[in-house]
This record gives sequence, C-alpha cells and structure tokens, in this order.
Amino acid sequence: MLTINKIFPQEKIPEKTESFLFFDIETTGFSRDNTILYLIGCGYFAEEGFQFIQWFNDDGTSEEEILLAFQNILSKKDWQLVTFNGNSFDIPYLKRHYDLNELTCDIEKYPSLDFYQFLKPFQNLFQMTHGKQKDWEQFLGLNREDKYDGGQLIAVYKDYLMSKDKDLLHNLLLHNEDDLLGMKYLLPLFSYRQIFLEDITLQRIAPANKVFERGNGSIAISCRLPLPLPQPLEVSTPIGDLFSDKKDLSILTITLPFVEDVLKHFYKDYHNYYYLPKEERAIHKSVGCYVERQYRRAAKASTCYVKKEGIFLPLPKAQKHFGIQIENYPYEKTFPLYKREYKELRWFAEFDDVFSEKNTGISVYLRDIIKELLITRMECDL
Repeated sequence: MLTINKIFPQEKIPEKTESFLFFDIETTGFSRDNTILYLIGCGYFAEEGFQFIQWFNDDGTSEEEILLAFQNILSKKDWQLVTFNGNSFDIPYLKRHYDLNELTCDIEKYPSLDFYQFLKPFQNLFQMTHGKQKDWEQFLGLNREDKYDGGQLIAVYKDYLMSKDKDLLHNLLLHNEDDLLGMKYLLPLFSYRQIFLEDITLQRIAPANKVFERGNGSIAISCRLPLPLPQPLEVSTPIGDLFSDKKDLSILTITLPFVEDVLKHFYKDYHNYYYLPKEERAIHKSVGCYVERQYRRAAKASTCYVKKEGIFLPLPKAQKHFGIQIENYPYEKTFPLYKREYKELRWFAEFDDVFSEKNTGISVYLRDIIKELLITRMECDL
C-alpha cells in the first residue's frame, strides 16, 4: 500500500465544517462483489490547513490495508461524511468490502451528506444535463487539472499494475485528489439549500408596478438569505418571479401577484351554519335560528362562507418535487384564509395579515413561496 499525505493551506475553516470528513473511492467497476478497491482518498479541516490523505492499492492486493487505514481515521471522531454520490455508491461499496475482507466497520452509522442528492433539485434549474461533480465545478467557474473520469481510469490502473509507470500513477492519484478538493470548493453551494432550511429575513416591500393601489398587480418583496449565493439566481414563472441582487447575493427579490377582489372565507364546521341565499353568506345556527325559515337553508361545505373585499396574496400549495418540500404550515391558525370558490385549490390571505407583525410565520411563507417558484420553473422544463 502506498500512502500519500498532503496539507493544503486554508486561511479559515468554513463555518460548521470541523467534523466534515470528505472522502472518495476509486474502483475497477461498479459491481460490489467482482471488482477491486484501489484507492481511498479523504480530507478534513485542521488547524494547519486541509489535511489530505490517500491510500493506494499499488500491487492489486492491498485492499485490506486500505480499508484498515480508512477505518482508523473513521474511529477518531464523530464525523459527518461528505461525498459526491456516496450514499448510492461509495458507502454501500465500502460496507460490502469490509464484509468481504471480514473486517468490522459500521460506516453506515455516520451521518452522510451527499452533494449529488443535496444538489439534485437544482440540476434542472441551472439546466445541467447530468449534474456531475465536474458540472457543478464548472458552474462555480472552477477548472481542474484532471481530464479523466473514473471509468477511463480503470484501464489506466490495470496498466499501472503491469508497468509501475509514474505518469500513470500521477493520473490515478490526481483524479481522486481533484474530486476531493472539488467537494471542498462546492461548499458555497450549501447556500442554495439553506434557503429551504433557515430563516429568511424580510427587508422591504414595494409595488412592482403602478397598479398596486387599485386593481390586480404585483409586489416586489426583498428578503435577506441566511447565506450569500455563489452565483446569481433568476427564475421567471407564470405565478411569479425571483432574482438576486447583483451587488449583494444575499438579497433575493420575489415578485408576486396580488388580487384586489371579493373572496370567500369558508367555515369548516358547516353543519353548525345556515346559508342565507339572498345575502350570499353563512351565519352560525345560534344566530340563524332567529331568521325566518324561508330565508335560510342548511349550509353545505360549498356555501358555508362569508365574503371579504380586500387585497390578497396567494399562499403556497403543499407539494414536493425533486426533493423540494413545501411545508404544510397552519396559516389558518394565524389569520383567515380565502378562496374564490370552494373547489379551487389555491388559498389566499389578506396582504395586511401576511405582513403583520403578529404573523410569526412570515419566514416560512417566504421560504415556501420561493420553493413553489422553483418547483414551477422546473416543471415547466419537463
């Protein structure tokens, strides 16, 4: 077994990454039972810089040594594993090869962050055909020295075992090194996913056009994201738009339509209401019992409502798409909700209720509106 140790200077350890263990494996194929593990590379942040280690199966028979060396690193800390497609390939492969070599290593007990799965929701959004690691590196403007992929290097490894050519060894190690360092450089992409996980701060609300005071129109909602984005985000959909501030990538503006109309608030317990056809509204039976019988009727779910005139904003519809989950937030416990008709799927809330200081769910509302815009944009591409 050949062991390579390197330290890459690091001015500052990125926040919340002290327990990150980046790793990547190289094998002679995808099959877990009929292939050889020939390289494991790993890296983690230390005071001296980014500590980088590779264990190379230089004779074709050192797989057990490689596995033991990696097991030793795993045992030193409660790591957060970081991979690219590791949940589907690297971790199951290693688990199987520990078993085949009759070694004990419960690699699956460690929490795992898989960049491939983590970033998959954004693959369509940024019009990536495959969403491979090299695609994301190019998206960030990164260029790597390595020009090979894992499949091409299988033949290179077999040639190396026969010739021990140093140039071949360089190419084998370089590919794994660039994969690991590339994952480290992908960390800023966390900011896209953090939009869905952390609080978003409302900055400013302004008319997006001149018809805000009267009639249907749109508003521009500026909000501050938990982290600045590494690249601008711009999305246009039939239900609204969003775009980054070019000077400050931590600011995102949502352009959202509003309606000025008469909408209906439906009561859930319609069995306790009467409907008054002439007035087109429902009243509780405790009051409706005083209304003459010819002017009232038992309310149905579709007729148990009161009307309200005002300026309304759409509420996001609960849905999931490519890993983006819109929360089913109980807005109805915070303020009244409205629809145009009973069977309509879209709920609305009054503008003043949504942006009231009493609304503790404003951050959830902003997050879910952003999610719905992203989902709508991706579905338009399908």
